Amino acid sequence: ALHSGGVLKGPSPSSADGAAARHLQTDMETVVCEENGRWQNLPWVYLTYAERNAWGELGWSEQWWDIAWEANAAVAVANGRCFGGRFLIGESGLDKCLVGELVRSYDDCRNASAEYQLAFPSDLFPLGAPVEDLQGTPGCNVQDRVGFQFNTAQITGSNQGYSPICMFDPNQFGGGCPSTTTTTAPPLPEGVSMENMVPEGVTTCYQDLTVDQQDAVRLLGYSVQAWHACMLPAWDPPTCPWPADIPMPDAPCLDHIDYLESKYKLSEPWSALTPRAQTAFEDLGWSADRWNNMDYPVSYSKPFSGQPPPTGLSKQEREAAEFLGYTADTWHKCEAKSECLARYARLEAKMATWSWRTTMPSGVRKQLEALGWTEDSWFEGEPPAVYQTAWDELRYPQRVAASLLGYTRDAWEGCVMSQCVVRYNYVLNKYKNVKWSEMKLAQRNAWMLLEHSQELWDQGGMMRTRLFSYRWDELTPAQQRQATFLGHDKGTWQGCNLEWGSDVNETSEAEVSGAADRTVRAVMKIERPFSEISGNIYGQQVSSMPTSFVAVFERSVARALFCGNPEFKNYTSGAVDAAGNPLCKTPEEFERQRRRIRVVSVLEGSILVDFIIVRNQTEGEATSLFLFNLLAKQLLNFATPISQDIEFSKFARVATLTEVPLSNWSPEQREQALVFERMRGMYSEFNACQLQADARSGAIRCPTAGAPPRSELPLRLCVAALAVLPFLRRDAAR
Repeated sequence: ALHSGGVLKGPSPSSADGAAARHLQTDMETVVCEENGRWQNLPWVYLTYAERNAWGELGWSEQWWDIAWEANAAVAVANGRCFGGRFLIGESGLDKCLVGELVRSYDDCRNASAEYQLAFPSDLFPLGAPVEDLQGTPGCNVQDRVGFQFNTAQITGSNQGYSPICMFDPNQFGGGCPSTTTTTAPPLPEGVSMENMVPEGVTTCYQDLTVDQQDAVRLLGYSVQAWHACMLPAWDPPTCPWPADIPMPDAPCLDHIDYLESKYKLSEPWSALTPRAQTAFEDLGWSADRWNNMDYPVSYSKPFSGQPPPTGLSKQEREAAEFLGYTADTWHKCEAKSECLARYARLEAKMATWSWRTTMPSGVRKQLEALGWTEDSWFEGEPPAVYQTAWDELRYPQRVAASLLGYTRDAWEGCVMSQCVVRYNYVLNKYKNVKWSEMKLAQRNAWMLLEHSQELWDQGGMMRTRLFSYRWDELTPAQQRQATFLGHDKGTWQGCNLEWGSDVNETSEAEVSGAADRTVRAVMKIERPFSEISGNIYGQQVSSMPTSFVAVFERSVARALFCGNPEFKNYTSGAVDAAGNPLCKTPEEFERQRRRIRVVSVLEGSILVDFIIVRNQTEGEATSLFLFNLLAKQLLNFATPISQDIEFSKFARVATLTEVPLSNWSPEQREQALVFERMRGMYSEFNACQLQADARSGAIRCPTAGAPPRSELPLRLCVAALAVLPFLRRDAAR
């Protein structure tokens, strides 16, 4: 209520010329406190109970308040509380009206509420359904300036914190609000000046107030800047520097979170909080038991503003959060104001201090269990399968649990938008000075799959990883998964040098050769977890995709190529027709040519779709090579048919396309060759010497320190080679 148009406003009794504005210059901006009439002419008795309590904490009494704010020179009711020409807010704590009559009908109360909204928009909640409150004022009233209510109870036990709504006849008061005959303020007592009438607390710098007084300042709606800016020169205020222990308003968002966490320490007992802080936390859903067990209430997973789903904070919850010092940015864990990996590293550091049975609070353990963690998996450091699920695809209880633990959408999904250099430094810091024995079992196993060992780690830590000499694409899919689990991606694995190896014949470069009207074989690499389709490749129904992924792929690609949909157009809800079906401008052409798209296999390694585009049967049909190039072009833009397809857009937007030479081998021959290639890919310059091993005698002709045992692999390699050799010879003979 103290803010309007982005300008901080606060109490400012009128000066001689009626103007009341003072500027406070800080390092970030000039803060202005303007006369807004909130307290001017407002009698003490018309303050709410909470307002009287707060101002009393700062030293005001009824006598000095009414003199300082010229309340006796105003109307008998609060200026600004008379509205609609016939309604006024009565004295707080009474169940009767000193002026006019109590509004006793629901219809009149509804009219009063509507008139108030017109006079003071967004100041109070409008009237809702009638209530029966045995502790509230009967009839129409305002509950502690929270909002209007109509109480059907006629006899109540207490009226404290409630102000009656009164209706008067404007003709009795000259057609306006009722007023007293007093027109001038009473003189100050002899020897008393304005300077010594204002309580000391009101002219005390924020950092010098007691903790309870600071609570009172915030309850009244002041920020630190506004509190200092609204001390009028006539009061002879001190010069107030910015509090040393509070971050400046323009400080990094994470600094403000650190401040709030240090101010309200969950490690300290509930009883250490001030009474007003306890009330605010209770409004957010806390209790002493929750606090002592670090059991965050569900309100902490709600958006700061009310956009469903789920609904945002209520007005009461948001006011409580603001009183405690939260802003929209800090409430949302600084997701929009800080680097994702910086937040993720802080979360990892916090979780590293928790031992399942000893140091982990029960509230934290409850949320971890909701995500699938057990004592064993926590000890081993093996994340549950749900961690492979995208944020938007989590079930609501899972998303709530993740949010209460400290995750944000981007952190949950691995901070994929972070720059390579930032991620590289994150990984370096994550394993810096970490001993092999200090890592979780899952981490040690991941490093060993990347040909690391305790001996190598002791010699040089993470940088002694043998496979760092390999490009990312030379790692097996399993090794890439483990590297990702450890924090790497393709960029960090290659030292943020994505051009490394670009001068060789990479599989990412399409080899276009042969006749233009040939059948084209291609591989689409989709950078999404294989688990999204792993139970549903060929049609097994799962909850996340109720149809075959192969069928979705074939018809979506066919729509992109044969439906004649707009080349570059964004659709709010995807490309759909009037009936909500996938858009297809030329359905006859689609049905005629859709079978030219055929999936050969779907493999893991993100998601690798091996498919063919069958050659054209007539000169009037587009060639397979033309269609391949068209599809590759569409994948480069989010406004193309494949990227706007309602079934396939989430896959298309993270996909790349590669043409591969089309072999005339049979499926059996291709499978044998793949076995051989996978076997061959397990050897590098570091372990190729093991191929000289004599498995029968156990003789090894090269050092194997730190390398995993592979004494059986040469024999298997020979067997695989012999199995493939006949097919190679037959193919050569052709």
